[in-house]
Amino acid sequence: MNLDLNLEFIPSMSIITSILFLVSLAFFVLLSIKSKSIRTFQFQISLFIGLYVLGEIIEIKELAAFLSIPESLGSQIHVGATIFLTFIIWIRFYYSEKGIKNLVDSPADTDTQK
Repeated sequence: MNLDLNLEFIPSMSIITSILFLVSLAFFVLLSIKSKSIRTFQFQISLFIGLYVLGEIIEIKELAAFLSIPESLGSQIHVGATIFLTFIIWIRFYYSEKGIKNLVDSPADTDTQK
């Protein structure tokens, strides 16, 4: 099996990935504008994707050399975006569990009123 890697192809993949992230960011921004609330999942995901795209753009070596930004800043932004996503999911899970418990414990669901 011959695994010849074209090393000139790998940096262009970073640019393609950034473009795909920008397209997904555009979709989620349009959905969050349509929902007109910052508490929606679409808005929160568009913030996550925006942070992730920022980290991706900073990790492009040609751009980072032009802006004289530290090389590890892109990775740190990725970690921050992942922590933000974890926080969003955890908060949503917490409130959904709380809402389910309130629905089950409500007096309308019990048969003691007959």
